[in-house]
Order: sequence, then C-alpha cells, then structure tokens
Amino acid sequence: MTLGQVEQLDQLFKGNFIMGHEGPRVAFVGRSNVGKSSLLNLLIGSQVAQMSRQPGKTRAIYFYFWEQGKKIFVDLPGYGFAKASKKDRESWNKLILAYLKKDPCVDHILLLLDSRHGPTASDEEAMQFLNLLSIPVTLVFTKVDQLKTQKQRASRYKEVSQKLLEMGFQSDRVYWVSSKTKAGVPELIKELKG
Repeated sequence: MTLGQVEQLDQLFKGNFIMGHEGPRVAFVGRSNVGKSSLLNLLIGSQVAQMSRQPGKTRAIYFYFWEQGKKIFVDLPGYGFAKASKKDRESWNKLILAYLKKDPCVDHILLLLDSRHGPTASDEEAMQFLNLLSIPVTLVFTKVDQLKTQKQRASRYKEVSQKLLEMGFQSDRVYWVSSKTKAGVPELIKELKG
C-alpha cells in the first residue's frame, strides 16, 4: 500500500486500524541511498521494496506486513536528497510529520545511517526531530560490510559512540548491520520483536 499525500491520511485510518490492519508499526527513516529498501527486503524475506542506485526513489510512504514479527513496516521517504527540488523536500517532510503525528500505533522508529559516514548534519537534525515525538528511536548503521577491516570497524564504532555520547544518545539502542552479509540482523530482529 502507498500513501503519497497528506490528504490521504484521513482515508487511511479507522481508529488504530490502517487499511484493515491493527497492531504495532515500525517506521523506517533515513537519508536517501542509506539502504532502507535492502534492509526491508531482507527482514521481510521478499523483494517488496524497490531498490535503486539512484537516490530519492522513495517519494511516498509504503506499508509492508512483516509476517515474522506480526508488525507493519512503514517505509518513509528518504531525507537529504540534494537533487530533489526544495518544494519536493518540503512536501516529503510535511507528509512524514503528518503521518507520524496521525498514527497512534507507531511504537518504534528505526533511523538508518550509513556506517561509513557521520552521523551527518542531516542525520543529527533527524535525530533531534524524532526525539521530540516521544517514540523510541533505534539507530541502525547500515553497510557495515563496507568497513573492510577489524581496525576500520573498531575505529568507526569508537568515533560514532563518542559522537552519540556528545549528543546525549544512549548507545545501547545502536545496531551495526549489513543487508549483504546479514551481520547484526539477528540482533536487530530480536529488538524489533521485543
């Protein structure tokens, strides 16, 4: 199911039900090209989310049922896509905010970040914004397989832990995963089921 405009929200909800489904929902948020679609497909076990080498493909909100955890995954448009027009970016931000405020069953937000970079300035803005919503946020660093050596990984873990500490973010809600090698995915699944 796809939601592309704020005006569609009222038609989507019937109390806690969304298109006839009740139950907890997990929102996936992240910069364009961070690997949201790859991770969604891996968790669901099917190629349901469109993947592209071109950033900014997700321009609407997509809903997927996660059979294993009996939850609905909500794929939100990526932020930080520089080639999108200012009008498009503002429209996506408005849609994301309206959805998160409207849906009472979002019990968790996964903020995906690229393990090789950052958190970037746009990631930090997203973290600050999401913390205002009173919904638990878990950080998921993707593409960890691209940190080739143990030394690279250790250096990034230390650097990121220090940055998160400075930002006041608890490091026990941080996962390092690879959709390619499945590293860290079992631990993330356990968190999502909990």
